[in-house]
Amino acid sequence: MGKLLRDEATREKWFSLSIGDQISNIGSEVLRADKWKKRGNYERMRSFYDAAIDFLMLSRYDPKNKNRISEFDLCIDELADYFIGENKWNTTSEKLERYYNSFLIPGRPETNKLTSKR
Repeated sequence: MGKLLRDEATREKWFSLSIGDQISNIGSEVLRADKWKKRGNYERMRSFYDAAIDFLMLSRYDPKNKNRISEFDLCIDELADYFIGENKWNTTSEKLERYYNSFLIPGRPETNKLTSKR
């Protein structure tokens, strides 16, 4: 069990978010990791990748997401393959962006674009 899963306050706050907000936050970390992968900064890539996996694991254990466990497991497997594996799934930046952007909430300017300047 990861550090975030062990922290009660973090779990409660994360579990209070809607699935859309959870996936939007995960997507932000994924797209940041991808940005640093493209730039060749694998240390920064790994930190954002690790954050995305931690958030996916939190979402996986959120009781309201009990019917999405297999989707979270697939996301974890795909991200591991893309960022630290051999990319056997042929994942692309465009596929990742399309998937995670589909969870954005219309009318919320702060979530209308997942890419960040971080």
